[in-house]
Amino acid sequence: MDITRNMADSFGDWLERDRIQQALVSARPELADAMSPDDHRPLLRVRRPGAGTLLVARVTERSGTHWVVGVPGQPSPTLHEAESPDDAVTIVLAALDG
Repeated sequence: MDITRNMADSFGDWLERDRIQQALVSARPELADAMSPDDHRPLLRVRRPGAGTLLVARVTERSGTHWVVGVPGQPSPTLHEAESPDDAVTIVLAALDG
């Protein structure tokens, strides 16, 4: 089987999602049981008891492909664009602290 560019990009997205998950567990070991990687797309859910679930997802828009972090809140959720997987980790940790 030949590997297409789209297949390689997709595999890279999954690897980055795993890297984000591992970095979060390294920073906060208690998050290991609070995270649920999606089986069908590069998406990670981070449960916060009593405070909703953070979403970390790879999205594709006209401007390109990047990571976003969705933070539940009142009156509405906030969507943060991450420059890199490391930036996504920083945003998640800040949201957990805030």
